[in-house]
Amino acid sequence: MKANFNQIEIQHWMNLNFKLFIMRLTLSILLLSFFSVATFAQPTGYYNGTEGKTGDELKTALHEVINDHLAYSYFAAKTIMKFSDVDPGNPDNVILVYTGRSQANNDYGNGNDQLNREHVWAKSHGNFLDMEPMYGDVHNLKPADKSVNTDKSNKDFDNGGTQHSEATGCYYTADTWEARDEVKGDIARIIFYMDARYEGTNGEIDLTVVDEINTYPLPEHGKLSTLLQWNQQDPPDEFERNRNNVIFSWQKNRNPFIDNPEYAELIWGEQNLSSISFGEFSNTPAAPVQSELIDVDVKVISSQGTLSDVKLYWGFDYENLGIMMQMEPSGGDFYNVTMPGHSGGTTIYYRIEATDSYGTQSSVVYNYYVAPVFEGTLTSIYDIQGQTEDSPFVDQVVSTSGVITANFGETYFVQDGAGEWNGLFIYDPGRNPSIGDSVIVTGKIEEYYTKTELKEVSAYYHISANNALPAASIIESGAGSEPWESVLVKVGNAICTDDEYQSNFYMWKVNDGSGVMLVHNTSIYEFEPVLGESYDVSGPLNFDFDEWKIEIRLESDVQPGVDVFPPEVDNLDPVNDNLINVVFTEDVTEASATDINNYTLTNDVTIQSIQTHSFLNNIVFLTVSKMDTGDYTLTINNVEDPSGNKMDNVETDFYYESTNINELESITSLTLVPNPARSDFKIIYDANDSDKLQLEIFDLLGKKVHQENMEVKSGRNSFAVSNQNLMPGVYMVKLSKENKFAMQKLVIQ
Repeated sequence: MKANFNQIEIQHWMNLNFKLFIMRLTLSILLLSFFSVATFAQPTGYYNGTEGKTGDELKTALHEVINDHLAYSYFAAKTIMKFSDVDPGNPDNVILVYTGRSQANNDYGNGNDQLNREHVWAKSHGNFLDMEPMYGDVHNLKPADKSVNTDKSNKDFDNGGTQHSEATGCYYTADTWEARDEVKGDIARIIFYMDARYEGTNGEIDLTVVDEINTYPLPEHGKLSTLLQWNQQDPPDEFERNRNNVIFSWQKNRNPFIDNPEYAELIWGEQNLSSISFGEFSNTPAAPVQSELIDVDVKVISSQGTLSDVKLYWGFDYENLGIMMQMEPSGGDFYNVTMPGHSGGTTIYYRIEATDSYGTQSSVVYNYYVAPVFEGTLTSIYDIQGQTEDSPFVDQVVSTSGVITANFGETYFVQDGAGEWNGLFIYDPGRNPSIGDSVIVTGKIEEYYTKTELKEVSAYYHISANNALPAASIIESGAGSEPWESVLVKVGNAICTDDEYQSNFYMWKVNDGSGVMLVHNTSIYEFEPVLGESYDVSGPLNFDFDEWKIEIRLESDVQPGVDVFPPEVDNLDPVNDNLINVVFTEDVTEASATDINNYTLTNDVTIQSIQTHSFLNNIVFLTVSKMDTGDYTLTINNVEDPSGNKMDNVETDFYYESTNINELESITSLTLVPNPARSDFKIIYDANDSDKLQLEIFDLLGKKVHQENMEVKSGRNSFAVSNQNLMPGVYMVKLSKENKFAMQKLVIQ
């Protein structure tokens, strides 16, 4: 079905409950932005509120602008750096920070010439290993040669030393590292960013750049005076600005010292504020469309008298702002100019220049984007999928709309409503949309080994951000099928049946009883599953290599499932004639695990007492009446896990060979007093003759915690054991000679 519309309001496309499968639309929509790398450049007013400040006051203001960024894991940095550090001459390569070498962007490993993710602010300076967001903050990560990174280690930055044999532009001493000239400023601005970004808020570490070296492991990095020199010596270039823009598109925060290197001098250097300050930038409308006039407003103040001139310089390129327009006072220290309309898909860069009696000053460079008008036919994802294995639109160019449900850098998923047939996989390297973006995409439909996908993207339109996602469809783990292809799904209470994802292309397995579902640890998020644990797993359902798999995107995609299974006996070990060690498959409650009525033992052996392990909640110790050599069955009832799942007549068979055959004949009695004990106890035993014996103490996991030799005399012996620092728990005390021994249980409180 097809319908013609002259205009459809943006809100129509934000409504996730509206299902576009009922029609193919011919429309003309005013859209908020057409994709461009420039979309992610420094937007108008990003640094509003930082004007007129220096020192710690300015650093605090910048912190408020750049903190609370969207955090990605260290694992995801490999994907982000494909775009942030891309070789401009080869999109499959990245530029290595210290050598300057161009290398394949996926060549990570432990070989000397393979890639490492270098923490420019060394992670040991503050010890933030595995601490997010610091550990995975890509502003602080650069691709580096492995052997060079090893040599650089956690050194502070300073000039001088021996030239490095491989990174020939770098020099080093035992304590310092000098970066090559081409990236000296890049390194300095990264260190400055880390200081401003991490101020000890939200449980993060307070990082501080200092004019010293060798302050490791304090959360400090140096050397400040050298870094300030590097910041001036090597100003930001196009490569560094692109890196800032790309990381901003992912993390939603920028490195302010790239956008305005003077911030560093105003905070740590000797530069004073100029007499002119610029603030409260805005453009109206905030999201202009093609041919629409734009009002640019800015507050300009001179501390030294009247401003004589305020101008705006603009252009279509960051480096070429050659078109001048005079700004006019608009009241209250504000100045205004009306910019001409431009064609859709255009980014306008501009800066403000003002003059007073002390001279002329310029603002930071801002930009705004002019959106095009889309006119064409919109085909719903539902129609593209066609409710068949192969799309009816194969090899055709279509435009479709929906909300981004996942982004993996080179590919993403879009969905226009919950339920079957409403998801689509899009191959579009470098696009990098955000989850929750409402978009229109134009491209060619193909069947990639029976997976419907859109590729060869010729147009991409961003409608709005931060939209609610379609509700994940609840499916069974064995229910992967064509209707759910590329749809956001959720599998609940599924047991991990295979956690060895490293050997299976980063895929692990879950099963809710209906069949196996693969879960893919993607380039964006990696989860460490535990065999036997229950999980709720969410994400888009992908199909490739003839397998269905859930692609996980976020930490929230994998959550503990609701435990519906009772404990099982994982191991049963009869320690001696009077003691049985029982290990359950999961934690059990102390009340149920220590209830004598929940256990029965065959052959007229009775349970006398029960004690739980001191800190492992899945282990209990049964003290029983004397067992002889033979076959036994332990039956357990009503022992329950913390979720209340109870065992029901679980029988465990075992064979016990009595230790009586190995009893030490020279000892007629063995007593431990006091028992239970604390840190000190005595071993009292009667011996038939003098001898040399070995004393050993074991915990009930079989680990030897104490050993010494003892001189035994005929008659009563008493031997004190003290200050062993044994943790509370149950132990076995063993006296032995060759293969003969005597044992007794010891309880430490």
